[in-house]
Amino acid sequence: MIPFHKIFNIFFGTGMVQLLTFYKGGGGGGSSSTTQNQLDPTVRPFVQYGLEEAKQLYQADTPQYYPGQTFISPSAQTQSALQAAQNRALAGNALLPAAQQQQMATIQGQYLGNNPFLQDAMRGMGQAAGQQYFDTLKNVASQSSKAGRYGSGAMGDLQDRASQTFANTLVNKAGELGYSNYADERARQMQATAGAPQMAQADYQDINQLLNIGQISEDYQQQALDADIARYEFGQNLPYNKLASYLGAAYGAPMGQVTTTKSSGGGK
Repeated sequence: MIPFHKIFNIFFGTGMVQLLTFYKGGGGGGSSSTTQNQLDPTVRPFVQYGLEEAKQLYQADTPQYYPGQTFISPSAQTQSALQAAQNRALAGNALLPAAQQQQMATIQGQYLGNNPFLQDAMRGMGQAAGQQYFDTLKNVASQSSKAGRYGSGAMGDLQDRASQTFANTLVNKAGELGYSNYADERARQMQATAGAPQMAQADYQDINQLLNIGQISEDYQQQALDADIARYEFGQNLPYNKLASYLGAAYGAPMGQVTTTKSSGGGK
């Protein structure tokens, strides 16, 4: 039995030389056998060329980060739109305060008895009722005259009844118009009250719009910052990446394919 005494590898040039030494014991001496594994001569030039190229790449100032801007800046149209939107958001909606003031007046009941058209409606109604009243008086006088009772008590009763009817008509029509006006305005008042939270929430529309504009601007700034960070990290990692590539090319050279064995013998 031939024991292995030692096995060791030596990285030599462009190849791997493996020396394996065997010792065989004996009475008066011993014999040894040395085996060497080296690169195939047909492969050696290519390996040497590859390692030289890897060395040159390692010593060069490449690769380099893309020298231009790596993010898209906002266009002129986008910048103009953002500026216009910001100005609009800062100025606010001129219609909103007017709408809120109108709603507040409605909620407070300022229009319950201040209908500017109510008097006109009542005047028209009064004129129609008055015309009917005078027509009734003329008819009473005519009928009484025909009956030969003009100026009698019966005629006076008919005239009084017509006057009372006229007065009642005026009162009733005025009540109907007043009630209708009040009921309509109360309905609007309740509707305005129910919509008050939504109207109050509208105050935040301009604020939210300004916030959105700010976030869009921050997104562009974040893109620029990310590009600067990526460029910085590329520069920091470049030496390590190049060294790892170079060492990978060196240690990745193919193992030897040619085996040479030398033996020597000793005397007894």
